[in-house]
Formats: sequence, C-alpha cells, structure tokens
Amino acid sequence: MSTSVIEPGTRLAGRYRLDDRVSEAGGSTFWKATDEILARPVAVLTFAPGFPRVHDVVTAARAASRLTDPRLTQVFDADDSGENAYVVSEWVTGETLEDLLAEGPMEPGRAAAFLMEAAEALASAHSAGLAHLCITPHNLVWTSGGTVKVTGLGVEAVLAGSVSDTPAADDTQGLGELLYASLTGHWCGAEGTQLPTAPSGPDGRPAPPSQVRPGVPPDLDDIACRALHIPARAGQEPLSAPSEFVSALSRVPRSPLPFVPLAGSTPPGVINRPDQPRSTSTTTSPVDPLSRTVPDPPQARTQATPRPQRSAPPPRQAPARHGSGGGSISRPVLAAIVVGVLILVALGGWGLSQLGGGDDNGTNPKAGTKSSPAAKPTAEKLTVSNVLADNRSPHVDSAANSDRGKATDGSKSSYWTTQHYAGADFGGLRSGVGLVLDMGKTVTVSDVKVTMPPAGSPGTVEMHIGDSPDHSTKQVDSGDAVGTFTLKGNQAKGRYVTLWFTKLPNIGEFKVRVRDVVVYGTG
Repeated sequence: MSTSVIEPGTRLAGRYRLDDRVSEAGGSTFWKATDEILARPVAVLTFAPGFPRVHDVVTAARAASRLTDPRLTQVFDADDSGENAYVVSEWVTGETLEDLLAEGPMEPGRAAAFLMEAAEALASAHSAGLAHLCITPHNLVWTSGGTVKVTGLGVEAVLAGSVSDTPAADDTQGLGELLYASLTGHWCGAEGTQLPTAPSGPDGRPAPPSQVRPGVPPDLDDIACRALHIPARAGQEPLSAPSEFVSALSRVPRSPLPFVPLAGSTPPGVINRPDQPRSTSTTTSPVDPLSRTVPDPPQARTQATPRPQRSAPPPRQAPARHGSGGGSISRPVLAAIVVGVLILVALGGWGLSQLGGGDDNGTNPKAGTKSSPAAKPTAEKLTVSNVLADNRSPHVDSAANSDRGKATDGSKSSYWTTQHYAGADFGGLRSGVGLVLDMGKTVTVSDVKVTMPPAGSPGTVEMHIGDSPDHSTKQVDSGDAVGTFTLKGNQAKGRYVTLWFTKLPNIGEFKVRVRDVVVYGTG
C-alpha cells in the first residue's frame, strides 16, 4: 500500500506538478515532476503523514542548496511550512555506476578520472561543512549530458538516519568502495547493489583490488587500500578525507572521460536511495560508457562513431622494375620530372636575384629605400575586470545573475550557469541571455576562447564588442556554442565583450554552462 497520500497531478506551491511516482521507501516518495513556471522537469521528494524526520530532511536540503559545484545535484526548493512538505531538486538522467559496471570493470585510467570527479565534488562539500555519508554506486551517475553527478548529498543520510562522528573518514571510505568497484567490478561495501561481493582476504577485510583483477596499477591499488584501511605498501598512510583522496588520485595517470551524450532519447531519472531496488531505475544504455573492460576474452565496444585508429606505416616497396605496372613511375618519366624541377629551381633563384639583389657592392639604388612595416602588437591574454549578466527580459534568469565570476576564474570545476528552460528557444520566455566581460578599459580584441561542455545539440552564441555592457553593441562574430571554441574579435575595440546566447545547447537539459572564457588582444 502506498505510504503517500499525495497522488499524481497534485501541485505543490502552485507550481510543481507531480507526474510520476518513481519510488517509495521508508515513508518518503520520490517523484518526477514538472516546474510549470519554468517548464522543466524536476525531482520532488514528499513525505508520508507522521514521517519523523521531515524537518531534518528539509534543513539538510536547504544546506545542500548553497553548494555550487556542478557535479553535485542542485536543490531548487525545500519547504515544510505547509500541509505537504517537499524537496525539489535537479532531475538527473543517465546511468549509475552500478549500471556502468554491469558488463565488467572500467579501464584503470578511466576509473581514476571518474572517481576524481566524485572526490572533488565531495571535497567541495566538506569544505562547506557538509557530508554525504551514504555514497554508493547508485549515487554516482554518468549523466545523459556527458558529465559526472553525485546525487543525494545530505538528504539521503537524513532519510536513512545515518549519523557519524567522522564524516570525512566515512565519505573517504565510500570513495574507496567506489574506486574498488570501478577497478574490479565487485562491491566491498554494505548490501544494496547488484554487483558481486568482493572476496575477503585472510584477515576478513576485502582482498586488494590487484588480487581480484590482475593488472590493476599499483598506485590505484594503494589508493583503494588506503581509503578502505586495507594494508597497503609500507609507508602508505590511510586516507581520511576526500581532499586527501583527491591529492592521491592527482598523482596517477587518468584517461580523459568520453564526454558525449548518451544515445537515444532521454532516459528516466536515476536519483536513487541506497535501499531502493535497482529495478526502479530503468535507463538507456550509453554509447561506450567509460571504456568498460571485461575479463578475457575481451569484447568489442559499441561506439556512436568509430574512433580513428592509428594506421601502421605502409610496408616499404621494392624498387620497381623497368616497365612493370602497378602504378610505378618509369625511369624516363622520373628523369624528366627531375630535370623539370631543376629548371624551376634555377628560374626561381634568378627571379629572386632580380627582385631583391643588387650588385656585389650593394650599390643597387632601390635597396633600402622602403622602410619595413611596423610590427603588429602581439596578442596576449587580457585581464577581465568584472563579469556582468545581460539579463534584461520580463523573465529574469536568477541563475544567470549568480556566480558570474566563475566564467573567468580558470577553474576546471566551476561554471557560470543559467537556469533550465523548456527548449532551445528559452521556452519562449526570452530571446537570449548574455555574459558580459568588463575589461575595465578600451581594448583591442583578437580572439575569445570559450570552454563549455559537449552537448547533444549545440547552442548559438553571438559576440558583441563595444562601450555598452549589453548586446546592443557591434556584433563581430557568431558560432555554435558547444565544447571549446574560439570567436574572432577581428581587432574590434571596446570596453565590454558580450557573449549573447540566442539558442540553448542540449546538455541533458536546455541551459548554458560556461566553464571558462579567455580574451586575447592588446590594450
């Protein structure tokens, strides 16, 4: 029997329409819903009458909403003042780590890269005083937008009644369990996954990853063991904080993650609780997820686009026999070609002597009469004085007004992000949204390099340069807004460089995410 008195179609706060009941556990219900004001899918958590920890869950959600790391699920709203308490968060789609490991462990370099993303996200949470405490393969997601996402921060621990006197050590152990699973395909944590249980060593603790799967690099083997308090090599101290886990992983080789969207239509959400059965998450299989590897014999991977393979050098051919076929050049023809080339070289040398040479004494009256043109100033990276948002519209994008400085802070883990919209056309709410770089003075712009996530379909951006902080100034270039790209400044002059996004990319949701902007020029 349902633990919830709320039914599909119910509206919360006059805007969140509950569409589909995804799962129920322990007196809480997880929904796929629609934010009718912003016309976007959201995840909603509601509670059964008498649920004892409603206030604690809402408090934890509000604390998590202050976090800005894009790899942590964003909390939009949380309230327990009315008849029905709720938590509204980002609707995440993709495949969980458990799904990704269904066919076998990851290649070690990819496992290290995947866990580095999760560890950095948890380290940022701990720096803000928050912990997860319930990290499992269900909470680490490879999203349909081609990014890593950690779900359930704070909220799941309260739902499960989990408390800890050593939250940093507990989350580090959770990261160690995820790394162990990624390297071996086995789970050494508490029950609740479909992965096979890791074998135990003589002392009852999990066997080191290298004993479960031959070929695990020693450095990664040590990191997993140190996080799990399994005896490692001499001199290796246990890891006790996510930041220490990050530091250890930073010293091992990591393969680039394949940031490509998942194939097919957008799959259902995969924000799962630890005690939720795996069958509640039905997702679309990704294209080549994280270069999975399986035990011998190796299986071929399916890829959206065949990766170009480096071809072997062509075999050397024996000298062609005179008069033989097969496309070889006969000696008479070859001799003619050589003679022709020598003639051209000779003519070229004569021409150069006529254009630039005088007599041996340097008395050519034309020599030196023309001065060399002045060298053009070399373009360099310019300093951005301030970052603004061109956000004039009847509908104000509050997200675009926040964290603008993250577009130029040089960090690989922070983004300037707009809110989600219903479509690439901003859901009809506006014509565009802009990021304005105030250079502090008039400069000459050569190029602007922009870094964004890859996307299923690109957005469109215009670049305007002038003395007004908006897109009313001169447009100097435009192009697709996806991945890393360069817009040409064409030596335009102005104090303000505006990136005006007129079409949203689809990164699993329709929104703009800018990781970095660098302006090159002079001034």
